[in-house]
Amino acid sequence: MTMARGILWIALTVCALLLAGCSVSVIRPPSASAFMEKKEDKGIVNISGSFFWGDLIGDEGKFVYKRKSAKTVEQSEDWHEEGWGYRDDEWFWNLSFSFQRNKGYFKYGAGFDFSTPFVQIGFVSDYLGVMGWSNLCLWEFEKIEHKYFQWGGGISLIEQLPVGNNFRVGLTQHLSRNGRESNTVKSGAMWVSTGNHSAPVFYDEIGGGGYVSFAPNDSLRIGIEFRYGRDLTYKRFDRSNDDEKSSAVNRYTVNLSLVSW
Repeated sequence: MTMARGILWIALTVCALLLAGCSVSVIRPPSASAFMEKKEDKGIVNISGSFFWGDLIGDEGKFVYKRKSAKTVEQSEDWHEEGWGYRDDEWFWNLSFSFQRNKGYFKYGAGFDFSTPFVQIGFVSDYLGVMGWSNLCLWEFEKIEHKYFQWGGGISLIEQLPVGNNFRVGLTQHLSRNGRESNTVKSGAMWVSTGNHSAPVFYDEIGGGGYVSFAPNDSLRIGIEFRYGRDLTYKRFDRSNDDEKSSAVNRYTVNLSLVSW
């Protein structure tokens, strides 16, 4: 446990030093496999790495992405005169770290989704779990003119089947409000410092997935999780097509989690 905590704090320190200025609001669903680990009278440490693919949103490429409903964004005259704008740059990978603890069937924890602080709370048993999560930075200090509520979080239902003492399989369903990466830019310039470069964009998502996990020893569990998510906020349009036909925005995630106690 001491070694695991040491590794975690080193990783957090490196992220803080290298990634200052990254978003503290961007958030995606945390690992369900890790959340289902319960150790009475013991805290656990989780380190997870995720890879994303599918309809990741960027400013370049064949497709353009638009909200399903119109949304007015307040922008000042200086915003237009100085040539400010937004640049979508959704990441294809992520790291997260968390401390978790349970009291009976009640589970709680806190951590960082990359540089975003978040909390978790829910119910955990051997066969069923309910996980809720939320970011903590709700104010607008990261944005210049893109003003709207920066809350991200969600809820997930988890069904689990233990196989023997060390192996588990599970299914998940989730409903969430995720935040993805976007940045403020100035016309004809690279990224411009505005306190923080990040200007995250939020979207609603519904999805599900599954996981397998196993314990190679008495103090470590490894989980591999797959998750599918359907974007409920944005639609995809082909830049080369003028008929305005749209298609759904789908994202896929593979997560590897290491849980130690």
